[in-house]
Amino acid sequence: MSEINKKKSLSVGQIICIILAAFLMLVQMYSWGKTFDRMPLSTLMRFVPGMLDKATLVLVPMVFGAVYSKKKIRPTEAYRFWIIAVVTLVLLYLVNFFKRPGSFNMWKLWGVFFPVLTSTSVLLAGLIFSILAQPYLYELHHRITTKQNLLLLSALTLVGFATSAGTMYFNYSIYGAYLILYFAWGMFLANVKIPKKVFGWSIAAGVFSFFVMFIGVPGFNGVYWYQRLSGRSSVYSWTPKFLSNPASPFLFLMVLAAFLIFRKVIVSYSAKDMRFFIPVIIFMDAPIIGGFASSFRFTNSAGFNKFLMIVIMMIAALALNYLYNRFLFRIKPIKKTVEFFNNHDNLAEVLEYSWKNFTAWVVKNRVRLLTWGWFYILSLVSFLIESDNLRIQITTATDINAVIFLLGTRFFAIILTAIFLDAMFAIFYFITTRYWTSTILVSVITIGWAIANKTKLNLRGEPIYPTELDEIVNWKTLLPMVGQQKVIMIAVALVIVIALTTFLEIKFPIKKKGSWKRRGIWALLSLLLFMTPARFNHDGGIIYHINRGFDNKQSFRNPERDIQINGPVLNFLNYFDLQIMNKPSNYSKATINHLNEKYGKIADEINKTRKNTLKDQTIVYNLSESFVDPYTFPTVKIDPKVPNPVRFIQSMKDRSTYGRMLSAGYGGGTANMEWETLTGFNMGMFKSTLTPYVQIVPNYDFYPTLGMDFNYKSAVHPFIGTYYSRVEDYKRFKFNKFVYLGSKYKIIDQKKLGKSSYNSDFTTYANGLKQINSMKDGQFINLISIQNHMPYNNWYPNNEYMGKVSGELFNTAAVREQMATYMKGVQYTDKAVKKFIGQIDKIKKPITIVFYGDHYPSILSQNYTAKYPVQMHATRYFIYSNKYAREHGAKEKLTHNTNYVNTSDFTAMMLEQTNSKVTPYQALLTEVHKKLPAITINFNGDKGFQLVDQNGHFVDPKKLTSEQQAILNDYEMVQYDMTAGQAYGLKAKGFYKLNN
Repeated sequence: MSEINKKKSLSVGQIICIILAAFLMLVQMYSWGKTFDRMPLSTLMRFVPGMLDKATLVLVPMVFGAVYSKKKIRPTEAYRFWIIAVVTLVLLYLVNFFKRPGSFNMWKLWGVFFPVLTSTSVLLAGLIFSILAQPYLYELHHRITTKQNLLLLSALTLVGFATSAGTMYFNYSIYGAYLILYFAWGMFLANVKIPKKVFGWSIAAGVFSFFVMFIGVPGFNGVYWYQRLSGRSSVYSWTPKFLSNPASPFLFLMVLAAFLIFRKVIVSYSAKDMRFFIPVIIFMDAPIIGGFASSFRFTNSAGFNKFLMIVIMMIAALALNYLYNRFLFRIKPIKKTVEFFNNHDNLAEVLEYSWKNFTAWVVKNRVRLLTWGWFYILSLVSFLIESDNLRIQITTATDINAVIFLLGTRFFAIILTAIFLDAMFAIFYFITTRYWTSTILVSVITIGWAIANKTKLNLRGEPIYPTELDEIVNWKTLLPMVGQQKVIMIAVALVIVIALTTFLEIKFPIKKKGSWKRRGIWALLSLLLFMTPARFNHDGGIIYHINRGFDNKQSFRNPERDIQINGPVLNFLNYFDLQIMNKPSNYSKATINHLNEKYGKIADEINKTRKNTLKDQTIVYNLSESFVDPYTFPTVKIDPKVPNPVRFIQSMKDRSTYGRMLSAGYGGGTANMEWETLTGFNMGMFKSTLTPYVQIVPNYDFYPTLGMDFNYKSAVHPFIGTYYSRVEDYKRFKFNKFVYLGSKYKIIDQKKLGKSSYNSDFTTYANGLKQINSMKDGQFINLISIQNHMPYNNWYPNNEYMGKVSGELFNTAAVREQMATYMKGVQYTDKAVKKFIGQIDKIKKPITIVFYGDHYPSILSQNYTAKYPVQMHATRYFIYSNKYAREHGAKEKLTHNTNYVNTSDFTAMMLEQTNSKVTPYQALLTEVHKKLPAITINFNGDKGFQLVDQNGHFVDPKKLTSEQQAILNDYEMVQYDMTAGQAYGLKAKGFYKLNN
């Protein structure tokens, strides 16, 4: 056994030093900036943690260099460091996964097995590089004199600083190579005599350097931020890390002083003692450690929690060190590798031998490796087929090269698809025992499935859903949709594929690998893998988190974009077993029929005083994209000298039902608000986040909406119509017409404002007015605008609101510019609404418009919604009946429960204002609106709903009366029936549609 590995007992002083060093290193698991902000001299003290972190990066290699300076070290020690690090990372990530499953991410897991390549720890990489360089450093140190050693190391230290000038941030493992310099300093200082005078001057220089950094680091930081805030961000002559950078001579002199003070005890340690610090370094530097350490709550004291966690991690490091020494290096493969390294001193020989064995392994397993490679390529191709001419639209206004995007950001989603393809191969291989047959079957199915999805996307704007698989029985009607030419091409391709398969099986047969039992086990495991999608959407489950760790995150909002970024295989699997609502205990057909009778009686009572019917009126539901009264933004201050951008809409308070609508989204979720208005159902009732237009409505041939009560219903949207499956869903709503860009109905008066690429609200209302005038009798119109959709890139020239917006949350120039752009946009909306209201007032038929903003614009950070949950989800709405409608029974305005409402309340409110008769379901909606607080999603991000009273305050559901609780339960029952149940309500006579 090597001399450096001889066992020896540590003294009490040595043990105390090790524990103290480990403690100071583990302290760095946490961010201490806020803690130091509360201390005296906080401006100076808050930089101390960063200085400690950088000092550790310098001191640890010096300590290791001193300990490993006694003789040449074989590459074995570098391997020991690596295997200890990998095993520690595996254990840490396993514990983290069970503690915080939501933090699982394949990119982070990749770093477990390749900690040097993936920048898991610069310090670990530096130590591994240093150990590999140690033999060469050892020879150099002994070949030149002490003076030459000192001059060489000093020159390299100064050159390193001079060339980086504080800009070397050590974010990547490759920077660990620089730490070899400090390792070499440790080797040199461990074996050189230091006179007392030199020692004293070194300590004095270290103390002086500390104070230079203590005062200078905040000073340099202040200069740096002065430059940034004064608009000179392109000036890089100053950097906040100038003095505290690991390459800084001042930092080195400070660390040198500490090293010299403890030099005697440092050189007394052995290599075996140093291995204890590898788990400590992993605990200190692992990318997940901050969140992991902070997730433990032992007491109410944050400081004491941190102290306990540091102690626990230190004990864990000690325990792991004992187990590694006792058992790890006795494991046969690891022991064999250690023996190999012990017998090879030359690093070049090691690399040559490793390469030889690696290539031999590749040749031996070439079929399997090529198969895996092919499945990855096949997976990527299936993604590319779903793109638009190799472009993927990542936002409504931006697209990107599909190959670059997929390989750069969707790597593990492609890998996950390849895993499912390999599982399919294993099943086919077990059944057929033919390699080429199985491989080509997987390839044909994958490409065929991708093409089928793309075909449906082109035809109907949505992919294939699991609920549509039974459509295969209608293949005779499906084939004409594909087209005769394509059918012939498919037939020819299948003949070629069969011929190719036969040729390969005969000419290049590949023998079966493994026994039938082994192949059977793999086939069984593959079948189990195909069962996992049944848990993909079970929020909180292990499979749910692993699936999301592979970047398979379905938004369920834009079907086309979803399939482009998740691929046709994962996109299809993501729609299995959606978690919609918990089944009510007494749900049945009889229960729904009972509710029909119960609310039928209430409807009869309501209808005694109602004179009108909906089908004789024109009702316009107007979703105004991202419309919010700018004066309701939290902390906003608008210069009083600029014109009120929403003067007319604010004036509607005196002549219409007017208030705040609680949106289920922030910066998005348009289709969800639209679904609530049309159906009367509520997003807060769902068990998990979903988009009904994409995940629920396609499950039904017909879906009940307000439009049922009209002989004619239509939708108008001067934008792309395929988002959220609107084209197909409107057919399920039995809409007679959908007018959008690209439809067979022309969008008239297309007008864009300034540099905006969106059609204006003037265009929206021009087309709405055209539809109103196209029908003599009553009709329903779902009118959706697009003008104020994000982004807000200074579209409008001569914008009087530029520089006139301020406030606590409007603290950057970019946010203020976006807000000014947005305000100009809503000013145009205000003018368009005013014009539209004036136009419908002149029409001699009853018209009622329900105007609402669907959600806040994404200008302010969504993080602020936690502080202003109701305010940042409350948009403006009004319900206005034109002059003719008021003359024929409609009310001017409602006064009860109008301040805070949900989108799902609009139908009940509109029916009351228009004095219209109700169905049993609409009677239920009326009871919900009149007797319950407004129902909305849980703004805290949790599951379930929240209740908001008329003052904008949350109401505890437990405080509801028994009558209110009964109404809420009935409402939940009906929504379950029409979203996750059997749709018994559709068969209950007159429940949704008024019997005339």
